Formats: sequence, structure tokens, C-alpha cells
Amino acid sequence: MPKANLNEQEPYLIEMKYIRFLFGALILLLGVIAGAAIAPVVEGATGIPHPEFEGMFIGPANIDQQASTRWLGYFFGLGIIAVFTAMLFIGNRKNGQVRSIGRWLILGTSIYALAYTFMVYSHWGYAQSTTDDFFLSMPAPTAWMIYAVWFLPLIITIGYILRFEDSVISDQEIEAFNDFIDQQPSE
Repeated sequence: MPKANLNEQEPYLIEMKYIRFLFGALILLLGVIAGAAIAPVVEGATGIPHPEFEGMFIGPANIDQQASTRWLGYFFGLGIIAVFTAMLFIGNRKNGQVRSIGRWLILGTSIYALAYTFMVYSHWGYAQSTTDDFFLSMPAPTAWMIYAVWFLPLIITIGYILRFEDSVISDQEIEAFNDFIDQQPSE
């Protein structure tokens, strides 16, 4: 049996790298869910009955500031970003490789994860502080969410738009595909 050329195996190896990254991200999410299942129960997490209004509950102050809740929530968010990133890389392969769009994907998702981290840390500090930190008329954590986390996927979208023909499908490839379809016998 002839030995396979390494260049023939390279697209497969590159493809497996992204699949392994996706698998790792899913394992992270599974670990967070398992951590939530074994974490100590937070007292009063579901609230206590309201003293005046029947059927209404009062939630405890800052349940999200509990150590287990705080870190599990943060890592769950990072896991979702990692799954999102893996899917982008898997979906943007061309001949087994991510072309120039890969730089945009890495830049966009890295900045996105960083903005998410800043938003979470901002919330942790804001919830424990007695001052009101406002940025553009919003509390600091909300400002991070609106102006950064919500806005940053546009970097990925702009990169995708600018690099679509180079990285995904070019006019020549569409033309070749149409020629192929035209050559097929009609039924």
C-alpha cells in the first residue's frame, strides 16, 4: 500500500484542529454544567415570599456575586464564545484551510472575548460598589454590553464582507460551478 503524502493529509489535519477546538469548547460547557450541579446551593436563590403581595417573591441581593455563580457564569460565557469561534472557523474553510479571513476571525473573536471579560469584571465591581459609574448615560456594565459586546460582532461581519471573494467563493469559482452544472445531462 503506498504511503500517503503529508501534503494530502494536511487539509485533514487542519480540519481536525478546528473540530478538536469545538470539542474542547463543548467539554468546557459540560464542565461548567457539571460544576453548577455540584456547587453548593445558594440559600434563598429562588426568593422568599413578599410580605405584602401574595404570590410574589423577593429575590436575594446579588445572587450573581456568589463565588460559584460568578465564575461558572463567566466560564459558560467564554465557552459560548469558543463554540461560536469554532463554528466560524469550521464554516469558513476553503480546501481544508482558513484563508485570509482567519485573521479577521481571530481578531474579532479575541476582542469579543476581551470585551465580554471587561463587561463581567465591570459588573462584579459595580455590584459591590456604592458609587454609580456611568459611561454615556449608562451604568458601566451596561455600557460594556451595549457599546462593546453588542457592537463587536460587526468586526467579524465587516471582515467577512471584505474577504468573502478571497476566502469563501470567488467569481471564478462560481463561474466554474455554473459551467459544471451546464455540462450535466438534463433529465
